[in-house]
Amino acid sequence: MKKTSPALAALAAVAALGLAASPAYAGGGHHPKPPDAGSDTPVAGKATTVAEGLLTPLSFAVGKRGTLDVAQDFAGLLTRITADGTTEVIDSVEPGSGYSFGAVSKSRGTTYYTMVIGAATNDPARNMTVLKSIDRNGTMRTIGDISGYEFSQNPDSVNHYGFDSIDAACAAQIPADVPVSYTGLKDSNPYASLPVRGGVIVADAGMNSLIRVDRNGGISTVAVLPPIPLTLTAEIAAGFGLPQCTAGLTYNLEPVPTDVERGPNGYLYVTSLPGGGGLNNGSVFRVNERTGESELVATGFAGATGLAVNKAGDLFVAELFGNRISVVPAGSDTPELFYEVNQPAAVELHGGALYTSADSLPPGGVQEPGTEAPPVVEPPDDPAPPAGRIIRIEFKDTDNCGGRGGRGGGGGHHGSVADSLDEEQEDAQ
Repeated sequence: MKKTSPALAALAAVAALGLAASPAYAGGGHHPKPPDAGSDTPVAGKATTVAEGLLTPLSFAVGKRGTLDVAQDFAGLLTRITADGTTEVIDSVEPGSGYSFGAVSKSRGTTYYTMVIGAATNDPARNMTVLKSIDRNGTMRTIGDISGYEFSQNPDSVNHYGFDSIDAACAAQIPADVPVSYTGLKDSNPYASLPVRGGVIVADAGMNSLIRVDRNGGISTVAVLPPIPLTLTAEIAAGFGLPQCTAGLTYNLEPVPTDVERGPNGYLYVTSLPGGGGLNNGSVFRVNERTGESELVATGFAGATGLAVNKAGDLFVAELFGNRISVVPAGSDTPELFYEVNQPAAVELHGGALYTSADSLPPGGVQEPGTEAPPVVEPPDDPAPPAGRIIRIEFKDTDNCGGRGGRGGGGGHHGSVADSLDEEQEDAQ
């Protein structure tokens, strides 16, 4: 069974239905939202590439003066890039070791990130994930054992995945690699982090949960995202190799959280990536941090992997498989096109602009778990440089008052709203 890297495994995981990622947008162009949008909708302006030559930039954070801390998944690097283009490796793993970095965030001069291996193996001896930090003085620290918490607590064991109901005759026809019904499996793949007062909230795509890691390493569950129901049509069933008797039945997919931010109302907002292959069922949930209750805010995204929230409450969502960034204006539940770009994986608000990674997947796309490994291909003698980039998108002034986008995140991790209750952003980096 071929496995992807830990971070990319999250992008391919779809509750064992094996939904494939949509092909990359061939043109790779950049097309902002038309300028005739209403005054309540942010409009994209000038776009500038601020970093390039990156290999799978699936997660990054923006610091003071535009400094970028970027996790290059396939390269096994956590890289710092200054505004003048100077590059520094701030953490690395041995090539081929299987470890990767992700879930990058910053607050008060400290960078938080995760180190991951063995996602989707369901094996505590192979699946190890930790939250780490490096401060402004270069002091590195391992804060918490995330996978240890998952294998001891398994928060999403309360969820039921698979078919709501299915008769025995139909269930007997289901392929062996598709579970008919199951509860949450033990798997850790932390995909995003959010510094808060006294700790860090982590969105774990394998755990299907938000957890809080305290500064002393203690871990607790903040929320478990709900299963995502998929009604199987005859066409979808055929496409997945399922028998036609499943048409009309509901299959509950794992939610796969990929990013977490705080909104101006104090709630957490979380992107969910349950499917690919043309299933535009990515979603954004609003989560009450104190109670753990979640509420669906918007859906219809093709691979929701990145999220930013401005002070007005507008949501910006990176659609990795839709090759675009969408915006959900505050008070709306309808995604609108903000900016079209190839394979955006992460978005961040900083300094009145939106940053996004682009061309974020490796050449050839993502190998789905459970598929046969492709033939070994020798690399060319002179391989092309990595195509991954980070782009800075300005906001157009649509109301002569600084523009709605101008109210965006003022200088912290992931564009989260600076909140005195959480000390999250005003002094970030």
